[in-house]
Amino acid sequence: MIAWRSTMNINELHIVLIASQDAEMVSVWETLFEQKNCRVVVERTPRNTVQTSRLLAPTLIVLDLEMADNDRLALCKGLRTTTNGTLLLLAPRHRKIDLANYHLGAFHFS
Repeated sequence: MIAWRSTMNINELHIVLIASQDAEMVSVWETLFEQKNCRVVVERTPRNTVQTSRLLAPTLIVLDLEMADNDRLALCKGLRTTTNGTLLLLAPRHRKIDLANYHLGAFHFS
């Protein structure tokens, strides 16, 4: 038998911040992340999202807010100053977003 040693702490608490106004999708995401033993916090407004991120420094932020591109970009910049966690930006398939503005580290999945 071979045992692998890892520096990852399996008991580490991961905080997921979900920023969305879509109650059905929030329910799906909450269920998913809670099954993975994550602590889930939900915010519905950009202002509350930034404040909560500043207080909790989440490991993952799921951002699904309907807002103008300039406002969304400002929110992303504000969130980036509050945490080193991953920012997952969701957008409707029919809406084109210029990812060049969201820093070079952005990934786009179609």
